[in-house]
Amino acid sequence: MFVLIICCIAFLMLSFLSYRRIDQIASTLESSQAPKTVVIDAGHGGEDGGASGSSGIPEKEINLSISKDLEQLLTVSGYHVVMTRTSDTSIGDNTLGTIRERKVSDMHERLKILQKQGNCIFISIHQNYFTQSQYNGTQIFYSKNNAESKPLAEDLRAKVMELLQKDNKRQAKPATSSIFLLWEAKVPAVLVECGFLSNAEEETKLKDPVYQKKIAFAIYSGFLDYCSGIRQPS
Repeated sequence: MFVLIICCIAFLMLSFLSYRRIDQIASTLESSQAPKTVVIDAGHGGEDGGASGSSGIPEKEINLSISKDLEQLLTVSGYHVVMTRTSDTSIGDNTLGTIRERKVSDMHERLKILQKQGNCIFISIHQNYFTQSQYNGTQIFYSKNNAESKPLAEDLRAKVMELLQKDNKRQAKPATSSIFLLWEAKVPAVLVECGFLSNAEEETKLKDPVYQKKIAFAIYSGFLDYCSGIRQPS
């Protein structure tokens, strides 16, 4: 299985990146000062399904699938990965009386996991939804509490646009207090809204395991750019 994963990564990298670029990234990563621990947050879970599109597939399932794909890529590359959840569960206090209380508890438990890691990078995976169905494309938010969050977000954005969404003109945006984990995070932290479940065409892509792997690889590749100090054009 390990060899198979390595082969898959190699195939993807050869499909998307030049030999020169791979060599450049590999040589600079070893001397990179970027943290070697990554916390991946698969948004929602358990009774909190998140958004859902016309097919009825809940956001929480897509978030977890993409997060696990990203986890595999980072782990094989030598990073220590911590997941806030690995199954369809809430990690909050389920004995609390209301859904809101349980949701708040879940958010605070995720924050505790992040804070426990100390020097790390935080990537939260979500899907977007809007009342009008014409909107599509990845949107990335970053924490304003750490100066490295913005360049991390910009590198992830650049790679997603390069590999999957060449017509997407969305810029990375600073998070507001409505995104609790980014508002509280002190380490480099981003939230990736991979696409819009309210757009039927994009929803079809997002629930496809092959496309999920492509999104995970684009995030992974942008992450490597950030860690190696190789910046992409805006």
